[in-house]
Formats: sequence, C-alpha cells, structure tokens
Amino acid sequence: MSVQATLLGLQIAMAYFLIVAGLVIIYGMMDVINVAHGSLYMLGAYIGLTLYDVVGNFFVILVVAPLLVGIIAAGLETLTIRPLYGRHPLYHILLTLGLALIIEEVVKIVWGVDTHRIPTPEVLSGQIVVGSVNFPRYRLFVIGISLLVAVAMYLVFTRTKFGIIMRASSSDAEMVDALGMDVSKVYTAVFVAGSMLAAFAGVLMGVTNAVTPTMGIDIIIIAFAILVIGGAGSLLGVVISSLIVGMLVAYVSLFAPAMSELIIYLLMAAVLIVKPSGLLGE
Repeated sequence: MSVQATLLGLQIAMAYFLIVAGLVIIYGMMDVINVAHGSLYMLGAYIGLTLYDVVGNFFVILVVAPLLVGIIAAGLETLTIRPLYGRHPLYHILLTLGLALIIEEVVKIVWGVDTHRIPTPEVLSGQIVVGSVNFPRYRLFVIGISLLVAVAMYLVFTRTKFGIIMRASSSDAEMVDALGMDVSKVYTAVFVAGSMLAAFAGVLMGVTNAVTPTMGIDIIIIAFAILVIGGAGSLLGVVISSLIVGMLVAYVSLFAPAMSELIIYLLMAAVLIVKPSGLLGE
C-alpha cells in the first residue's frame, strides 16, 4: 500500500509541477500574477477532448492542444496584458481574473456543462507490476513524461541563449532592451511557454480527472498554494513544494480522504507563519 501511495503521490506531484511551473516562470520573468492560468489548463483539456474526437490519437493531441492554447495565449498577452506592464500588480490580477471568467463562460457555451473525460490511449491502458503492487500504466507515463519536461525546462533555462535572455530580462529588462533585444517578444514567448505547460497538464489530467468548466478555478487555488509554499519566483522551490504536496495528498487520502485538499492549505498557512517568503523564496 505504501508503494502504491508513493507512486500516486509522485504522479500527483508531477502533474502539479507542470501547472505551477508555468505559473512561476510567468511570475518570475514577467512579474505578472496570472489568475487565468487555470483556465488555460482547462482549455487544454477541452481542446484535447475535441481533437481526440477528430484524430483519435492521444499522442497527437498531447502535442497539438498545447500549441493551439499557446496561440491563444499569445493573443491574450499581446492584446490585454502587455499594455499593463509596469502597472501595480492589482491590475494584472483583476485583468487575468476577468479573462478566467470569460474563458470559463466560453467553454460552457461551446462544450456545455457536462462532465467529460479524455479516453485512455490503448497502449497505456491496464496496469503494470511495480515492486509488490499493480499500478496503472498511464499514471507511470504521466510521471515519466513530466520528468522529461522538467529536465527539458532546466536545460532551456541554463544551457540555451533564449534561457539566458529570459533570465536577463527578468533581472534588468531595460538593459536587455538597450542591447537590441525586443523584451516584449521575450515576455510573449515566456507567457506562451507557461500557458503551454498548463495546457499540456490539462490534456494529461483530462484522462484521469473529470473535464468540467470548473476545473480551472479548482486547480488555480491549489497552484497558488503550492507557489506560496515553494516561494514565488523559485522554480526549485516549486519542485520541492509539488513533491511535498503530492505525497501529503496521496498519504492523507489513505486515512482521511476528506482532508486531502485541506492539508494543502494547512501547510500553506504554516509556511506563511514560519517563513512568509516560502521555502526557497526571497
């Protein structure tokens, strides 16, 4: 039972990481608190659901759905968020909250309010023996693909020219702009990348979780809690807090399922009292 709970906790943690990582790079690089991040996660799931009806291939929609959400995100950043750069963070919160409400209503109009689920790909259906327990093959796939994405993010941030420009823009945007780099395009790319991570997670979780118009608001509350626990702006902090929260949720669910989400907010409250900046925040 402990092995199964640990694997489940790791799967939950990696799914949370994909969502919160997009949130933290947008905040860390752009200083924008994106309340609409959960709605882009939801949009990824719904677009994936529709694409699956068309192409019938899960691995195709896992690539195409985030790309489509990325295009939508680019439009949102350019038309609505960009004019507010340099303003008080409250403007960003109010704007992205409005965007979240609009996206949710559009989803209700286009897809309705019924509960859906993306079918499990046949190659990933069934269970596999891990140690002494049987564990769903698809959940192991989620762990594996999420780890690959995490490694890819690390390499992009630390080993590529674009990663250097991103980090430089977050530290001194005026200097980067003076050196001939278009910072506004860098910000758009960061926002698109973060949104695509959310959409990617939406497709992955649309197989194991219900796809509903409220899934965006449900996940963004948890995402902000994990962000606070790890420390706003710290990607490593988010990795650690996602692992802690995932394991807590999995193990608490064994003994007190009703407490599985409450424990997240209790942990957040404890961190805020002891270290308001988060585990690795500044």
